[in-house]
Amino acid sequence: MNKTYAILILVLLSLQVKAQTLPNGFEAGNRTKTNLNLGWKFHLGDLKTSPTSISFDDSSWKNVSVPHTPQLISYELDSIKETWVQEKYLRDISWYRKKLTVQADPSQKVFIEFEAIHNATELWVNGEKVGNYAVNGYTPFHFDITNFVKFGEENTIAIKADNTYNQTIAPDPHRTDYVKFGGLYRDVYLVTTNKIHVNFNWEDFDAGVHITTPTVNKNNGTVTIKTTVKNENSTAKKSKIVTNVINKDGLVLKKLVSEITIAANSTHTFRQSTTVEEDYHLWSPDTPYLYRVNSVIYDDKTPVDYVENKFGFRKFSLEKGKGFVLNGEPLFLVGANRHQSYPNIGDAIPNSFHYNEALQYKKAGMNIIRLSHYTQDDAFINACDELGIFIYEEPSTWIEWGDDNWFANLEKATRTMIRNHRNHPSIIVWGAGINHRGPVPRMQTVAKEEDPFRLTASASAPWDGPKNEGITDVHATMDYRRTEFPESAFTMVMEHGSSPNGEVNQFHISRYKGNKNNFAAITWLGADYNHLQPDIVDDQWSRDFMTTYGVLSPYRVPRPVYYWYQSELVKKPIVHIADETASKDGKVRVFSNCQEVELYLDGKLIARQLPDNDITKSNLKHPSFTFKHHWKNGTLKAIGYSNGEKVTEFTRQKEGKPHHIKVEYNIKNQPFYAGGSDIRLVYASILDENGTVITNSNNNVEFSISGAGEIIDNGKIYANPAKVYNGVAAIYVRGINKPGKITITAKVKGLKSGKASIHTVNFNTNEVTNHAKAIYDYPIERVDIGGDKQLVQFEWQEWTGNSNNNLKYNLENTNAKVEISATTKINWLGDGASMLGDLSFVGTDGIYIENGELSLKLPDLKTGKYAIETFHHARKTNIKLTNEIEVTVEDAAGSFTRISDDHIVNYYYNDSSGERQPISIKSTFTSDGSKTVILRFKNVNKNGTLWLNGFILKQIK
Repeated sequence: MNKTYAILILVLLSLQVKAQTLPNGFEAGNRTKTNLNLGWKFHLGDLKTSPTSISFDDSSWKNVSVPHTPQLISYELDSIKETWVQEKYLRDISWYRKKLTVQADPSQKVFIEFEAIHNATELWVNGEKVGNYAVNGYTPFHFDITNFVKFGEENTIAIKADNTYNQTIAPDPHRTDYVKFGGLYRDVYLVTTNKIHVNFNWEDFDAGVHITTPTVNKNNGTVTIKTTVKNENSTAKKSKIVTNVINKDGLVLKKLVSEITIAANSTHTFRQSTTVEEDYHLWSPDTPYLYRVNSVIYDDKTPVDYVENKFGFRKFSLEKGKGFVLNGEPLFLVGANRHQSYPNIGDAIPNSFHYNEALQYKKAGMNIIRLSHYTQDDAFINACDELGIFIYEEPSTWIEWGDDNWFANLEKATRTMIRNHRNHPSIIVWGAGINHRGPVPRMQTVAKEEDPFRLTASASAPWDGPKNEGITDVHATMDYRRTEFPESAFTMVMEHGSSPNGEVNQFHISRYKGNKNNFAAITWLGADYNHLQPDIVDDQWSRDFMTTYGVLSPYRVPRPVYYWYQSELVKKPIVHIADETASKDGKVRVFSNCQEVELYLDGKLIARQLPDNDITKSNLKHPSFTFKHHWKNGTLKAIGYSNGEKVTEFTRQKEGKPHHIKVEYNIKNQPFYAGGSDIRLVYASILDENGTVITNSNNNVEFSISGAGEIIDNGKIYANPAKVYNGVAAIYVRGINKPGKITITAKVKGLKSGKASIHTVNFNTNEVTNHAKAIYDYPIERVDIGGDKQLVQFEWQEWTGNSNNNLKYNLENTNAKVEISATTKINWLGDGASMLGDLSFVGTDGIYIENGELSLKLPDLKTGKYAIETFHHARKTNIKLTNEIEVTVEDAAGSFTRISDDHIVNYYYNDSSGERQPISIKSTFTSDGSKTVILRFKNVNKNGTLWLNGFILKQIK
């Protein structure tokens, strides 16, 4: 009894905390999601004694947080002498242990969810083996641990992360040009639910939530939501789902309700669809509008679970002569390939880094990223949804493939990838091929089975395989030379060459833009990355351990080419003089979207030029400006002109001698969380006396730290002192458990040191409250007014009458009253006639007066701000219809009168509004909950009649 009572108290306390912290209108039911990133014990290497028992002594193990990399590595991969097959390097077993208390009701379900682990995983709870996952190191998975945990007590979690060379888990056992890092490198969660709950998306084709937009028009769209609910009770349960489609301001636009009895130990997929016509927005790179879909699951009348996803309305197609068409408009896609790894820490990067890197690509103007060559973090996908960046995503492969067991695992990983990310509007292409080797039938069919609504790409190379799209939708090719285009296939260059000065990028992008069947140019590479040596050892293939041609450096510092992308793709006026890594050898490179650029040296004009008139750049909007000038010293100033007028300017001084150090953090617009799960990069730039970065500096920078943080370094990777690359040295910093101020100081002998501070904040492990946003479920009243035979608008309330007195109506959803009165006789029209136009059934009938004033009274509205659209389409008149109606709003704020101008163009026929809605007036008002709100209407045109066909009333605050 005491134990049961204690558990009940824990549950009640948990519910009380949730009730206090969840925002307005948000209902979580019994679902909790707790971030487990903090407080792990770690050991590298296997052990003779299995560390899975509760009593195992892990006190000597390291204290770590997730994301975690088992081994820090040097900038140059420890100079390891191993080929890109990577059979031994970093191929270790990692052990993780954690103590946690499960504060849930014993009747509930308990899961542990992993976003990804390298590479094969085994899980123990309280000394008992739960299971293993040996499918892929880049996809999410979960374990049901309900029968293994002790509720309300301490539990021991043990994880074996096996990153050893494996014959069946792609991309092993083959070569790759990327490093297979190890460890528990993505987020981990403890999830508790009711036995009636929405299951995980990747469990099956019909699982979790699947959102599609089968119709996307310019002014309206249809969304279909499939939600799979599992009943793990031993008895049948009457279940209800309430799904709200919510706009970006939190207002409920549509509410969908379905009920069914779910048999014991079975699942049911609710299928719900609705249209969005009001407050409708398209998703695109320029306007990445996201709607929320929030579903609450009920056990009879009790809310027990919830899920929330986002989606966007967007429609794309490939059309001959146009290429890629988005929402009816051709769009050429320009972007970069992305590896997720960073120097020193490999794949173990926090969500803040994923968002920040996506933001960097967005600020460059890029509108597509290829996630090469594996499934990447949810945080990056979410960032692309929010920022408006398209994604080409693929499972983890490179060139070779394996046997049936290997393919079976790759197939499972592909299905998991698609099911996990299928709701994201940013994703438009699934990689249905293996890099270099062209289309693979098995991957094509898997992708199309799971998601027939997106494109598939071949992942081809010009040196082998079909020279077309083959069985896929798109010929996605590499082009580092000057490859011929296919005769008829839609083509994207999924990898093209890149150079820090931007010349190579301009060549390839211009080339591919010259053919209308080509629709995308994606550079190799977004940010430089580590790779091992190829298994072919000769001068042609010999390479450094770190690439050097990315748009961003390995530490994500922009290279000169980054600013050419801005000049080509960003609308804001830009003029930028490339630094001395690109402005050299008798050439000064200026990137600008202005029509002309003047270049001055110390105030003296060097030249005024148009953009480069080069055939290799002829299809670009804004080729670079190349000035033939040997820059020895002094200050350059570039001035951009459009239409003969100065638009913007940029100044760069010749690099002098190192003078001082500037210290700054890579992320400044997001919270920096304490505890070690979040980190920051610290940049130390070597500057001359004028503040110019010395790109050829060869200093080593010594960093020191004080306060609530520590530098990430094991003393073996040459992280500190840090080597300078292109004038910038970088280190990583993480916060200790207690939040506070961190100060970093950077020193170089003979230079003025630099320092910068940052503050960490507490990390909230409650993922429900971290992501929950307010829901304002204000009823929307749509009322169609007309006489006895009126044609009622679909899904509108019907107010049919014929009386001249006592015109009152009870609104269905708010239980409020509406009253209509007039200073002269009120006439009704509803004779079964029809008209043309949007909302034609609203406009085809209504009430009207020959002269005088018509009033709409709302006597008992709740306190709040409201919007109302009233329709005034005259059906009986001998003059053209105008919107010259005087409207007076009397509300809690006073009285306001205006002449309506909501319809700019007059109507000439009373039986047609063309492709528009009937004449309407949009008003806003405030109710204090007691004073009657009155809208008074007068016809300014004395010869016409004044009508009221209906109205839409909704609370907006």
